[in-house]
Amino acid sequence: MIVATIVGATHSSLVPVSAAPIPKAAFPAVPVTSCRTVFGAQESLAPRIAAQLPLAASATTAARLAFYSNGFVTLLGPRGWSCRAVEAADGGRSLSVFPPGQTDPLLADHVPADAAGVTALIDYTGHGPGALLVCSLFPRSDAAALARGVAACPAIRREGLERPTPDVVLFHDPPGVKGTGLPSGTRNAASGLVSFPQLRPEPSSVPVAKATCSLPPSTSSLCSAIVGDFLTRSLPSATPAVGG
Repeated sequence: MIVATIVGATHSSLVPVSAAPIPKAAFPAVPVTSCRTVFGAQESLAPRIAAQLPLAASATTAARLAFYSNGFVTLLGPRGWSCRAVEAADGGRSLSVFPPGQTDPLLADHVPADAAGVTALIDYTGHGPGALLVCSLFPRSDAAALARGVAACPAIRREGLERPTPDVVLFHDPPGVKGTGLPSGTRNAASGLVSFPQLRPEPSSVPVAKATCSLPPSTSSLCSAIVGDFLTRSLPSATPAVGG
């Protein structure tokens, strides 16, 4: 009788528990397109490229975007576009995303008036190309002094600038204004950022980066997500570059 009472009590205490509904992903998964890479020196073994990556954006925005990557640089862009990457012999890196049928905006000296593109340049200030990347927006730096010994830093007018931190400058080039953006000066506005970690004293070589988003007015609202993702995902560290 005691055993029966215990078993009965045990059965009566079991209450069915319904599974809680699984919430929709806070960070939608976005597909990753693998980009062909041109190597300026011996080809390197690229890191693994994931098939998908999460994106801090609404599902509606995520559905219009894709990641483009060669394993070294990863960049958001409109879904269905082409991409190309370069691993230069001097250590610089670039990745560009552009509409099918259009020339890579990083290859052309003069892009078409309706050109669009998303580009990223990763470099270091210990040589001319990296120093020139930052000299206009960080004119008092040692890197700018080095750049002026190589070529004239471009004087940019009518460009909107914002400095959220000492290390980062956000830029906006209105349509027709040839500014920091690559591409810029076309019928499409260009927005983006330049990152230059402000180390004191300034080392002889610091990793730097520039990202640009220039899209037609019908899709230009995507630039906020594109630049914002690069800002949080791909900025170089503040560690001095090799040789710095």
